[in-house]
Amino acid sequence: MEDIEYWLEPDLLNAVKYDVEKSAERLGRLEKLAESILSIRDKAAIGQIPRPAGEHYAYAVDSSYGSPPLELVGGVFTVIAYGYVGRSRQGVDKFLGGAVYFEDRDEQDLSRHAALLERKLAARLLRRKARGLKDFDILLLDGELALHPLPFNLAVPGGKYEEANKAVESLLAAAEEARATLVGLAKRVRSRYLSVLYGGCLPVNDRAAASLVLRPGEYMVLGRLKDVLPRWAEIHYAECEGGRLRDEVIRCAREGAAAGSAKAARLCERLKEFGENFASVLSSGQYPHLRLLGDVAVAYYMPPGSQTAVRVEVLDLGPGLEETLAFLAATSSTVTGYPQILDEVDRYVRVTPEFVEAVLMMLIKKAPQKVAGMLLPNNLQKFRRLF
Repeated sequence: MEDIEYWLEPDLLNAVKYDVEKSAERLGRLEKLAESILSIRDKAAIGQIPRPAGEHYAYAVDSSYGSPPLELVGGVFTVIAYGYVGRSRQGVDKFLGGAVYFEDRDEQDLSRHAALLERKLAARLLRRKARGLKDFDILLLDGELALHPLPFNLAVPGGKYEEANKAVESLLAAAEEARATLVGLAKRVRSRYLSVLYGGCLPVNDRAAASLVLRPGEYMVLGRLKDVLPRWAEIHYAECEGGRLRDEVIRCAREGAAAGSAKAARLCERLKEFGENFASVLSSGQYPHLRLLGDVAVAYYMPPGSQTAVRVEVLDLGPGLEETLAFLAATSSTVTGYPQILDEVDRYVRVTPEFVEAVLMMLIKKAPQKVAGMLLPNNLQKFRRLF
C-alpha cells in the first residue's frame, strides 16, 4: 500500500503552537467550570420529553448561498437559494426559489438578505395556510425567529435594517392569522441566556451549557423572552462587561444612584437603554405584532440517543409548547440531532460554487461591454477556470 505524506509548513506550524497550547489551557479551565455549570440543573425545571400525543404536520423554511461569495470589481456576487419542504396529509410539498446577489457590500449584508428572503417566504406560506391552501401546524426556521436588531430594539426608520421590522412583523402577523406554531432552531448558538439560571456570567454559550446540564431524553424551558431578556441584560452589562463594577452598575440602573466611574456610568446607561428599547419593540404601534416576540419561549432539549442539546425558540400558537418539543425530539435525525425536515430543506436549498460560476458566466454574456469590467474578479488567480 502506498504511503501518503502530508507536508506541514514548519514556519506556520511553529507560529500556531503557542495558540494551540493556550486553547488547550482554556479548555482545561472550562473542564473545572463544568461542575459549576451543572448547578443549573438544580435550578431548572427539567422534564422527560414525552411522546407526541398526536400527529403533527410541519414545514421547514431555509436559505443558502454560494459561499464564499465571488469578490468582483463591482462588488460581492453569489446566488441565494430559498425554499421550503413540508409534510402534510397530502404528502411531501416542496418549493425552491432563487435570487442573484450582486452588491458592493460585505458578506454580513448578504447573510441578512438571505434571512429576509426566508422570513418573507415563511409569511407567504403561513398566509396560504390561513386561507386553507396549506395544511400544517408547525413551521420551522433555521435560526432565531427575529432578525437583528430585533428583539432588542427596533431598526431605525429609513436605515438599512428597517426591512427587518417589516419582515418579522409580517411573519408574526401571518402566524397569528394561521394559528401555526413558529419554531426557530439556531445551529450556531452564541447566546448566553442560561446566565439567568447560572446566576452570573455564563462562561460558555447556551448550547454548550445545556449539553452539560441535560441528559438524553430531557428538556427544560427557560422562559419567555419578555421575562428572560431583562434578567439576562442585567447580568450581561453589570457582570459580564462590568466585572468588579457589577454592584455599582446595578445600583445606578435600579435606584438611580450616581455611578462612581465613567465605565460604570456607560454600562448603567446601556442597561437602561436596553429596557427602554425592548419595551418599544413590544409596544410598537407601527408594528403591532412584534409584541408576540415577548411570548417566544426559549427552550432546550436533548433528543434520545444524542450527546448535544438543541436550543429552540417557540412561539406557541398551535399544539402547545411541550407537545411541540415532543414532536421535534421524536423527529430528530440520528446523525445531526436536528429535526429531519430541517435537514431535508437544508439539502434542498444548497447552492454549489459551480452553479454560482455558471450564473456569473450567464451575466457576463448579457452585460453591456462598457461595464463588463465590473464583473471581473479582484483576484484573477482564484477564477482561472472562468477567465
